[in-house]
Amino acid sequence: MIAGPWKIKKYVMTNSSDGFPLRRNAVANSAGIQSTDQSVVKSSNPLFVGSVEKAFTVLHVFSQSRKPLSLTDIVAKTGMGKSAVQRFCFTLVELGFLERDPDSRRMVPSARLLELSHTYLATNPVSSVAAPYLLQARESSGEAVNLALPMEQDVIYIARLSSSNSHIIHPIVGGRAPLFCTSSGRAWLSTQTDEQISAILDASDLRRLTPETLTDRDAILKRIGEVSHNGYATAWQECIVGELTIAAPIYGPGRIGVASVNICVTKPAWSEQQVIEELAPIVCRTANSISNALAN
Repeated sequence: MIAGPWKIKKYVMTNSSDGFPLRRNAVANSAGIQSTDQSVVKSSNPLFVGSVEKAFTVLHVFSQSRKPLSLTDIVAKTGMGKSAVQRFCFTLVELGFLERDPDSRRMVPSARLLELSHTYLATNPVSSVAAPYLLQARESSGEAVNLALPMEQDVIYIARLSSSNSHIIHPIVGGRAPLFCTSSGRAWLSTQTDEQISAILDASDLRRLTPETLTDRDAILKRIGEVSHNGYATAWQECIVGELTIAAPIYGPGRIGVASVNICVTKPAWSEQQVIEELAPIVCRTANSISNALAN
């Protein structure tokens, strides 16, 4: 259990339309740091407001689509009744969180949602503390540096500094990738107990994203286990073809794993051996500096 203000966030399992398992956030985290505690908060709790959940369910479907959605699309993705979806969409448009095209009647998220993101990033202790160290890492390596937090079975990127040398589009802020096949995810998983890692892998969709993605459970566990010995995790072209990444875990108070930092490069400019020899010291130093700053 995380002591003091570092509270465990709990989730309820649901299913997403794209096949990736999702969880519903159910308990606030005052430090703004995600956890993957597997406890379930029952919606029968009298404090739980079902209509709020449904409103966020409607908003969430837009994160799974890169194009405007019609009322029919949202009904299909949420499984909710058309009249309920219509009321929620109307309310969200009126509040300014969705925008509706007057001709097509299709909807997209509005810029107002960025206000919430800005507030989160401005108050999140990891994000604010890590900023100068991420900049140092980018200056030392000349390559892309990313800060990631765990979210359900994924990592979510909350800060990134891009490299002018890269030919790959790096994750935008808010982008997500699976824990099991990313260096950031493996680095954070290495801070968890065997039972927690097993539960996360049980809930994960161990699908192959590229020809290089490790999906064998034993192979994944081996890579996670190597982090405690090496101090870093790697992922070679497992999410994006041509992408090589190396990451190290970040600890909060009480040596609780709260995040990870990675450096991302591309082939053929870099080889796997070069990444380990040249970038491992930088990423480990960066993670240690952030961890020490958080502890103080």
